[in-house]
Amino acid sequence: MCTGIFARMRTLLLPALLICGLSSMAQDRVADREAKVRAWLARGKAYKAIAQCDAMLGAKPEPRFHVLRAEALNRIGEHEKALRDAWSAVQHFPGLAEAYHEMGVAEQGLVLGDSAETHLRAAIALKDRPDTRQRLAAVLMMRSDHPGALAQLDTAARALPTGSAALASVERARGECLASAGDTVAARAAFDRALAIAPDDPVTYNSRGWFLHALHGHHAAAVADYDRAIRLNPNYSYAFNNRGWSRYRMGDVEKGLADIEKARRRKVFNPYIYRNLGVIALERGERQRACEQFRKALAYGFTERFGNEVKYLAATASTGADNGLTPVQAPNAPLSAPTKNTPVRNNAP
Repeated sequence: MCTGIFARMRTLLLPALLICGLSSMAQDRVADREAKVRAWLARGKAYKAIAQCDAMLGAKPEPRFHVLRAEALNRIGEHEKALRDAWSAVQHFPGLAEAYHEMGVAEQGLVLGDSAETHLRAAIALKDRPDTRQRLAAVLMMRSDHPGALAQLDTAARALPTGSAALASVERARGECLASAGDTVAARAAFDRALAIAPDDPVTYNSRGWFLHALHGHHAAAVADYDRAIRLNPNYSYAFNNRGWSRYRMGDVEKGLADIEKARRRKVFNPYIYRNLGVIALERGERQRACEQFRKALAYGFTERFGNEVKYLAATASTGADNGLTPVQAPNAPLSAPTKNTPVRNNAP
């Protein structure tokens, strides 16, 4: 009789155990794929991360893969697609802080400042991460709310380990913010702190060159910083573009244009390239070419977050063409360097 009972129990339990085993295998597979996606992102391989997420999402909607794909899409500037992915994740899991973070990043890229701030603050309320506060600081800086941005960076810095790469990034952002606010002494100190932590970071050299030097007309010092950034990263499109702009402003037109062309070959969708080419064409009296370059800058994302500068320049270049723009300055007026009220994140990534 006992044998019969055990046989019946085994008959009932085996399917359940098999289902549990299959479920565990499926979970292990998902975890393995998630680890692979995160590894691709850590190596800067956004397109490979997207392909992996596509494969997983094609089988079954998973909020975590929507978020990871949104992160990858944001990295390559596909902000509208990133926003859709992040929104899908929120629909499935409203308490996912990472989804709100990526929504904020996407909305910042789409110049939806109010929404970006709202969703980044929502992310912080769910999970207070230093990188989310740094992103919120960037949104506030776009609005020239320098005190608000610095407060977010202060909070982020207190949560980070001394000497960490993340802290170097926060100090770099602090330098950008202070330079934008006109406090060049404090900005220099912040950039120095960032480089003391990460002396081989090309982004910091590029940012210091632009925010601390080029914005104030010190192009020789800026070029020295861009040189260092390019030595550290020979494919750094933004640094080539910045160096080209400074060389042009120093009167070395040939080398300046050569650098900007190198930037274009390395990252064709960099909108700052076309802003600079448009300004150069406009100053040389090449109105049609200037309009073409400014339109490319606008198409690739050079928008209101930069104070409508390119729209103004496109209007200046226009001679009554049907582009919906009204000239705001005399066509042959010299173009001045950005002022404190001009958005400053012009060429730095």
